Amino acid sequence: RLREHVADKSKLPILIFPEGTCINNTSVMMFKKGSFEIGGTIYPVAIKYDPQFGDAFWNSSKYNIVSYLLRIMTSWAIVCNVWYLPPMVRKEDEDAVQFANRVKSAIARQGGLTELPWDGGLKRAKVKDTFKEEQQKNYSKML
Repeated sequence: RLREHVADKSKLPILIFPEGTCINNTSVMMFKKGSFEIGGTIYPVAIKYDPQFGDAFWNSSKYNIVSYLLRIMTSWAIVCNVWYLPPMVRKEDEDAVQFANRVKSAIARQGGLTELPWDGGLKRAKVKDTFKEEQQKNYSKML
């Protein structure tokens, strides 16, 4: 259905958050490749909250939902910078992961954010043994 929607030029673009979750306004996590497999044009948007008047991020391990909502509702303002980047199209020699990484890099660069190579699900899930082993191998090669 997504491919049909993208192919129909009379339809509006779809809003997708390819990280699948939020982080603390300092980094961009790995994008899920599904959004980049269907073809079409990607219209990247970089969003960065300005914590000067209030922090928009919820640390669920530190605050419960009621505390978070109270903090948000009593903040002076929630200010964010929004940058609309030039449209991007997948190159012929790119796979979906490479395209997702290129879009992620453009967003991170514009927002002054750090690029993270891992999935946002790691903040709530156990790290896979294969990922640990890969990092251990990389570390042993450095030594």
